Amino acid sequence: MKVTLDMNTIQTINLFHNITGSNVVDCVDTEDMLYFVVQKGEYGLAVGKNGAKIKIVEKKLRKTVKIFEYSEDLETFIKNIVPEAQETTFNEKKILVRLKPADRAKVIGKAGKNIKIINVFLKRLFDIEEMKVK
Repeated sequence: MKVTLDMNTIQTINLFHNITGSNVVDCVDTEDMLYFVVQKGEYGLAVGKNGAKIKIVEKKLRKTVKIFEYSEDLETFIKNIVPEAQETTFNEKKILVRLKPADRAKVIGKAGKNIKIINVFLKRLFDIEEMKVK
């Protein structure tokens, strides 16, 4: 899927890159949070020692930042974005992820916010229609 980024998102990605030195694959900006997918192997570079780089980015952008590491392998990417996943089932353009009952609320998020962001990344990067959790 081809993604068109607006100028604000491009500027945000450039600022993130300049501070962290990591390459951004994709970015989603919400009212109160920024979500970045960084190149494979660059998660540690993006976070920095004791989260120092992320704290700088959060201070400059005045938003909470979450980072996920990209992988060309869909199953590995799912594990990176949902570490609580116990089992992943693929069915054409849909994914079912099984979780412990205690982890469901955390993964779905308040009003489904987290799962919506995950679905945006899956659609953009892998052309997956939907991920559901059980």
